[in-house]
Amino acid sequence: MRAILICVCLVGSAIAAYYGQPFMHGNADAVLVIVTVMTVFAGFLVAIITIIGDPALIPDGTWRVAENHRENIEKRLITHLWLFVWYLIAIGFLFVGTLLDKTPTVPEETRLWIERAYLFFGTSSFLFTFALPKALWKFQMARIEAEIQRRRREHGLKD
Repeated sequence: MRAILICVCLVGSAIAAYYGQPFMHGNADAVLVIVTVMTVFAGFLVAIITIIGDPALIPDGTWRVAENHRENIEKRLITHLWLFVWYLIAIGFLFVGTLLDKTPTVPEETRLWIERAYLFFGTSSFLFTFALPKALWKFQMARIEAEIQRRRREHGLKD
């Protein structure tokens, strides 16, 4: 199911980039909005990666419990890291597009594809970000469940 959603986001972004490019051409306000949104998303994601990677969140127990929990954290971190890289690619293409816009010797076809590239990465990263709240919710629910189990054990109750 996840692969299907990723494909839908990528195809939708490609369509949006192809047909949306004329609206971006020479539109400094739209570029500024995309840069601002991608920068805020990237900063927010860094905070999430920091929280998820905090070793203090590993549940109590043996080293095997910690090892098993580490694998789950690593999977989440890798997913979020790729999303962060996606944001940076979008920002990078925006930067290159802005520089090339001021260079008169750059062919129009190159500008067109740079604009499509930053629209593609901007749109797809925006769509991928919709999965973030659910991932955070699942992470928080797991933390709450671990705390409940810890308190139950403190009072001698079985899990």
